[in-house]
Amino acid sequence: MRIIATGLATVPTWQLMDWLQDYLSREPVGDLVIGESFHKDGTPNKINAQVVGFERKFAKLYPEIKLHRQDEFYTSKRAMQSMIEAGVPKMKRRQKERVDKIAATIILQDFMESQR
Repeated sequence: MRIIATGLATVPTWQLMDWLQDYLSREPVGDLVIGESFHKDGTPNKINAQVVGFERKFAKLYPEIKLHRQDEFYTSKRAMQSMIEAGVPKMKRRQKERVDKIAATIILQDFMESQR
């Protein structure tokens, strides 16, 4: 699991809380959107347990910041498709970090559209 702060950074899980603490000390944040990870049939996958653990820890440390879950199912495939449509070369499309950043953007877009 990695957190992607769209346009900012890709952070390994083990550095996540330190990165967030630093970022949140410098930037005003009212809400945080995180990917909700399930299997195709709607049952939680193995990553979901990590997401739940993160939510609990984050809520204790930052009760003033509202957490939102957004379905992340198929966002990596959608990210890949958007890169193909944009003409991104195949070698660059193989870079997981690049796919993750675009998928994070899609998660945020989906969340924003659901709030209309």
